[in-house]
Amino acid sequence: MRNYQRKCKYLLLPSLLGILIFYAVPFVRVVYYSLIENQFSKKWVGFENYNTLFHNPYFRLAMKNSLLLILVGVPVLVTGAMLVSVLFLKLNKRLKRLRLAFILPMLLPTAGIILAWRLVFAVGESSVPVYALFIWKNIGIAVILCSAAFSLLDGELYEAAKLDGANGMKLHWYLTLPLLAPTLFFVTLLGIVYSFRIFRESYLYYGSNYPPDAGYSLQYYMNNHFMKLNYQYLASGAVITTILICVIVAVGIRLQRRFE
Repeated sequence: MRNYQRKCKYLLLPSLLGILIFYAVPFVRVVYYSLIENQFSKKWVGFENYNTLFHNPYFRLAMKNSLLLILVGVPVLVTGAMLVSVLFLKLNKRLKRLRLAFILPMLLPTAGIILAWRLVFAVGESSVPVYALFIWKNIGIAVILCSAAFSLLDGELYEAAKLDGANGMKLHWYLTLPLLAPTLFFVTLLGIVYSFRIFRESYLYYGSNYPPDAGYSLQYYMNNHFMKLNYQYLASGAVITTILICVIVAVGIRLQRRFE
């Protein structure tokens, strides 16, 4: 058994080495850039860049819009995936082929999707088309994961719960939700990660580095500073975004544990 565990550790070494080289070391460098004046003088300024960042109205706007996409878009994505999964569960035979259609948005070229999107939605001041694109493109993988979780639920547990007097919302609150909590947490986390990856679609849709205020996100803010070679503000924004994601994940883990 010990030899087996030792071999497993050796097999993990290439992955750990890759994480160290391509993720950990670059992130330490990003933190360093966020604490210096710029990449040329490399004068140590401490947290001055972060102070400038939080007093910048464009950063606050970008942070607000990014959080709004998480707070609005991700719950709609997860709820929609759950409802579609329930529909698949009840009409499994009739909608079996339709499942393949939900994964197509992730396979289609982004440029083609945006071309069709601009024909359907006129480019204006609203961010609703970007929200709709985010949900439409990512609901497929969420539906597949939720459908798999529903198919693994044991019917005998529901029969036993009904014999004990549980029914209606109590049955789903105390049985279905705890059983689906790991999958829901993963789908929510996946949605949050994908919300930070909607920049390419948003950029092509608005066709500008400076979209309307409602569509200006953290990715726009960091991309614009990258174009201006303001690496210190780019690095500071990246560190803040990383901390934000870590906080959201920590809260999600804490909520998940309440249903275990």
